[in-house]
Amino acid sequence: MRGRSAFSRRTVSSTSPDTTSTPPQSTSANNGVARRERIWKRAYEAKSRSQLRDLYRDWATTYDEDHEAIGFFGHVRAAEIVEKFVPFKDVSPVLDAGAGTGAAGVELAKRGFGHLTAVDLSDAMLEQAAAKGVYQHVVQADLGFPLDAFPNSHFAAAVLVGVFSFGQAPAHTLDEITRVVKPGGVVVFTMRTDFFESDAMGVRSRMEALEKDGVWQQVHLTEPEQYLPKKDPKAMFRVWCYRVQDAQLSETESEFESAVRRAMASPSRVKRLDHCHIWNSMGSRLYDRYIDCPDYYLVDAEEEILRSRAGEIVDGERLFVELGCGSARKVKLLFDAALRGRASTRLTYTPIDLSKGALSATKAEIEESYPGRVTVEPRHGHFDEVLESIPDAAGKVILFFGGSLGNIETLADTVEFLRSMRERMTVHDRFLIGIDLHKDEEILRRAYEAGHANHAFFMNMLRRINNELDANFDLTAFEQESTYDRDEPYEGIENRCVNMKLATTVPQAVYIGKLDMEVRLAAGDAVQVGTSRKFRREDIPKLLSLSGLQLRRQWLDSRGYFSVNECVRKDAPE
Repeated sequence: MRGRSAFSRRTVSSTSPDTTSTPPQSTSANNGVARRERIWKRAYEAKSRSQLRDLYRDWATTYDEDHEAIGFFGHVRAAEIVEKFVPFKDVSPVLDAGAGTGAAGVELAKRGFGHLTAVDLSDAMLEQAAAKGVYQHVVQADLGFPLDAFPNSHFAAAVLVGVFSFGQAPAHTLDEITRVVKPGGVVVFTMRTDFFESDAMGVRSRMEALEKDGVWQQVHLTEPEQYLPKKDPKAMFRVWCYRVQDAQLSETESEFESAVRRAMASPSRVKRLDHCHIWNSMGSRLYDRYIDCPDYYLVDAEEEILRSRAGEIVDGERLFVELGCGSARKVKLLFDAALRGRASTRLTYTPIDLSKGALSATKAEIEESYPGRVTVEPRHGHFDEVLESIPDAAGKVILFFGGSLGNIETLADTVEFLRSMRERMTVHDRFLIGIDLHKDEEILRRAYEAGHANHAFFMNMLRRINNELDANFDLTAFEQESTYDRDEPYEGIENRCVNMKLATTVPQAVYIGKLDMEVRLAAGDAVQVGTSRKFRREDIPKLLSLSGLQLRRQWLDSRGYFSVNECVRKDAPE
């Protein structure tokens, strides 16, 4: 299995525009107004990335004309603020994120900025931007994903004009922007005042959180002005300017540092890292994008089971403990069933995870969804260590979703993990495990090569090493190279697993600053970022029995791809 990064970069002349491009054909005033109304309607109604790409493909050649016709000047104001706060204009690199056809770049170039990089979702818009001759680089990228084309602290400033609007970039885009702008640099962006005041898409909340965490500090805010003077004179906008601070958010754990050191010191051409280290708050967000891919069956299959069988699965317990919280989508299906028609019922939810960011995000989501009904008590640490400290008098449900059991390195380790869980369960506890089943290799190939969202998620392991351990892996040089391999049987249990690897296409000499460690990779060397083991249905009771557990009930999805298994101790009462 192989997959290529969706980012593409091309260098264009920064001095001579493309004089061969054909200007838009003129139309009558009435036709122009009607066309603009149609295009603005599409812009406001766009809900998906594919709809946005189609919109901008059709709009690219008249985009500048249409914005001039309605009196838009946000790009001018933004360029003025960048000029005010960024010295050394001729040498300071500036990122124009969500550049569109390059209007902000033209204004920055007028003011003497000569090192401009444009990023946009649309190739058609970037072609128009490149033709203006003001950008050194244009990079096609989705601002909803990490900007892997750029290292940490690369730009002196970033400008975002009209990016935080209907269906455009999500709030967490600001996290990546503050990563690629160096401390002391500035982030300048426009936003409608009604969007800011209503906290549309959570942008204001993210702005405030970044300031509270010391990531940036506001240094300027313009007075409200008309956003679209000749179209919607009541709509107002402002320009915000923040200076990036030295303190950056970090979720680095000592276990991660130790795991990276061991993996990178290995003489093997495949550096193996446990899949658990792929998770942080960014990993959780990327996973949510990945699981929306049509060919990634696993989440749909498991959620089908939970949605259709939740009434059978919940059994009166009030304490739910989840191993590795990831996304809260699945546990909410059980909470809905447990709380439905029971106004006085109160639940306690204890997610356990090594990622503080994932715990924080899950806590916020559950508390917002079930105010006063579910008490969230997150625990940071390893599953077995934390389980020992959780009260067990009343019985509890332990949840291990997502096929995560298959991410354990070997079958022997899997049995040992289950045995450790059994030792920490009482005879009144239930253990619900999602287990992925063996299936046709073509189905798996499509699932684990599910486009750019899949690649961005698996790259999060290397991204964490770069961002948290001060390494300089060239992320754009890695391709997916995963295989579906048969393992040796263990105690009569047959199994196969998808080994998920990222292979570098070029030699790399990497320095990991926080570990004071140099790593050399030859072309073709790989970093294994996970294992996903698949089981035959008939082997699941054998696996549990080896661990001192017994299978009480099992549910399958309609296609027989996935199973949810209810396990108890062998000495549990009937």
